[in-house]
Amino acid sequence: MIMAVKFAHTFMYSTVTAIAVAASFYVLSFGRMEVSEAYTINDTYLGSVFVLLLVLIIGLAVWPRVLEKTQ
Repeated sequence: MIMAVKFAHTFMYSTVTAIAVAASFYVLSFGRMEVSEAYTINDTYLGSVFVLLLVLIIGLAVWPRVLEKTQ
């Protein structure tokens, strides 16, 4: 039971971090898309999804250590 609670906390922190980073990437890449015609809206969408998944995976590896040190 304790492991499930720890995983839920880790997953929640990782998800929130991933959404924040992906949203930042989306805003920055959308601004870049306005300036340059080399980037399309599909690049922005797919890049945001890629960043979301990548940060989610990395967050699941990093957050347990961070939460352990705070307790």
